[in-house]
Amino acid sequence: MPRFVLAAALAVVAAALTTASAEDKKEPKEEKPGEVLKVIINVTHSFSDDKKALTVTAVGQVPTGGWTGAKLIPRKYKDKPADGIYEYDLTAVRPTGIVTQALSKVRGDHRWTNPPADIKGIKVYGTGEGAKTIKFDK
Repeated sequence: MPRFVLAAALAVVAAALTTASAEDKKEPKEEKPGEVLKVIINVTHSFSDDKKALTVTAVGQVPTGGWTGAKLIPRKYKDKPADGIYEYDLTAVRPTGIVTQALSKVRGDHRWTNPPADIKGIKVYGTGEGAKTIKFDK
């Protein structure tokens, strides 16, 4: 009988270790891609005291509650923009299921370490006419 109990205990421990190991190997959940918002309400910026970091914040309007994962994504360039205005897209993930039917706001931030010296402003795009541009006072 003691051998049976010992064998059963070892089997339980082995099963627990196998389950834990399998959970460790699970791939991370895929992040749902956000979509560009239609309306950009406000864009603000602030430089650090030593001008070595720029923080850009954008607030956008979404048609319902439940939007998540708002991100302010800088656009990529082959060459620097000639006018010194760098561009961003404000995105968020659309909700699934039942949500409140009220206009809501989401906010995305981006911290840019060592922005270019020739930067003159930021433009945040929504779809269609939904864009806001701010120019810096240096």
